[in-house]
Amino acid sequence: MAGGAWDRTRVSPTPPTVSSYAIRWACHKPARSRPDRILLVNHVRKTTDVTCLACGCLCDDLTVVVDGGAVVEVENACPVGLAWFEAACRSSDAPEAMIEGAATTTREAVERAADLLSRARRPVVFGLTRTVTETVRDAVGLAERLKAVVVLDRVGSEIGKAAAFQRQGRVSATLGEVKNRSDVVVFWGANPVETHPRHWDRYSVGPVGRFVPTGRAGRSVFVIGDEKTATAERADVVVPVDPRDDVATLVALRLLIQGKTVRLEDPQKLALLKTVAARWQGARYGAFFFQSRGAVDDRSGADWEAASRLVRDLNDVTRFVLLGMGGPGNTTGAEAALTWQGGFSQGIDYRLGVPTPLDGLCTLDDLLCSGEPDAVVLVGESFPEGLSAAALGRLRSIPRIVIGPGATCSIEPRPTVAIATARAGFDAGGTVIRGDGIGLPVRTAAAPIHPSDRDVIHQLIERLKITIGGPS
Repeated sequence: MAGGAWDRTRVSPTPPTVSSYAIRWACHKPARSRPDRILLVNHVRKTTDVTCLACGCLCDDLTVVVDGGAVVEVENACPVGLAWFEAACRSSDAPEAMIEGAATTTREAVERAADLLSRARRPVVFGLTRTVTETVRDAVGLAERLKAVVVLDRVGSEIGKAAAFQRQGRVSATLGEVKNRSDVVVFWGANPVETHPRHWDRYSVGPVGRFVPTGRAGRSVFVIGDEKTATAERADVVVPVDPRDDVATLVALRLLIQGKTVRLEDPQKLALLKTVAARWQGARYGAFFFQSRGAVDDRSGADWEAASRLVRDLNDVTRFVLLGMGGPGNTTGAEAALTWQGGFSQGIDYRLGVPTPLDGLCTLDDLLCSGEPDAVVLVGESFPEGLSAAALGRLRSIPRIVIGPGATCSIEPRPTVAIATARAGFDAGGTVIRGDGIGLPVRTAAAPIHPSDRDVIHQLIERLKITIGGPS
């Protein structure tokens, strides 16, 4: 076997109840160079190098101990990550699958789902941001077979961000480079101390870097926002900016960096912006972490585009990079999978049998309001909150097939067909992509009791081959 390939040559002794999962993977590289990731002692399972999907940090250094399906210890986890793992392992008496609210088997549910989709003329495959990249890839294959539309579960501001980068581009880097080089760190509209607790200490401000040997003491931290946050309390400079003034402030800073005249009604604010611009220009390496503060349905991406232009201008005099904070799950991986499979990260339409981009910046609400969808396949946690009355009415009137960890629990509107699956990052593995473009492995911390969403999609595709035929 080639170097680095995995095999199952080493099997640990385990109780019969978990024998099918009692595998300690060995790597031929040689074996001593890479320790086992899973250790099973009696009924206790200890997994190292676990990737946490609770926030955009995607920390991959956790150790999770599971005893009889319950998480008893999580090392290196922040409060957000710990809560995520505790929620992931909650026991449930919910059935493995349901049809019209009645418990059934996964096989029967797949057959029913395939029957509904074979008769649909304009189905939609939706969600995909809380699962592994391999599942997204296969879900796109399902959409191609159905000649369906693929839409990711994103709010308008996230779509605007992607559109802004397509129009403007951005100067970016990995979090590892930020850790090793940055002496100036900017958090615009972000509060990582509370929302991404390990970001400050592991990636951006606190860690000792190759060229920042003193860690926090060697960095200047700027926070731009209108609230007194835990991050602002730790910052060196705080610039109060109303969310409605984000674009104007970004433009003003850009003009100051270009050496142009800026006029503001508030002379104190202008003086502060001049000081900030000068200190950013004097940075050896700056990291600009931006988070949109516009309305969730704001798809213009104007704030992201202004931030990108500002960072680009800063690179005329120094080195600056632009990064987002990232949300939970695997949105970046889902966007990447759509792009390499169909060419369009904003969504794909397979109606003509070939991938075409969706008109404009489209969400599930837009599609439902058009009245075209006659079936929806949700791969994920739940339908989005805040759907308009028209969209919700249309959703209730068409078949709803839900494939996800909580599919048979309390999803509203109630699915026509619901199939419970393992949860990515807990008992389902694969790969994810962090916001800085780094791919990370997802290892299972517990033995699954349900198939993965990818397995269910495979079963659905195989059933559709029989129902509607077509190429394999």
